[in-house]
Amino acid sequence: MKLSEIKTGEIFTIGETPSYPKIRTKTGYIDMRDHIAIYCNDLRWELRLMTKEEVAHQLDGTVQDVEDWIKVGLNIS
Repeated sequence: MKLSEIKTGEIFTIGETPSYPKIRTKTGYIDMRDHIAIYCNDLRWELRLMTKEEVAHQLDGTVQDVEDWIKVGLNIS
């Protein structure tokens, strides 16, 4: 999957590292664990979409935590 195929607000992993989920923004993505914004249009690694439940499990949170984070992340991107 290519970054351009992922919609803004969707969560994905790069190179099958689900412990470091990313949220797609209009200009790139934000690393949910490290809170780093990356501005890019494409990546060379394999990408996979993640469910909110999977992200909540990886970050020891709840689905509501993930939904709240998505809202905040999209507002600052």
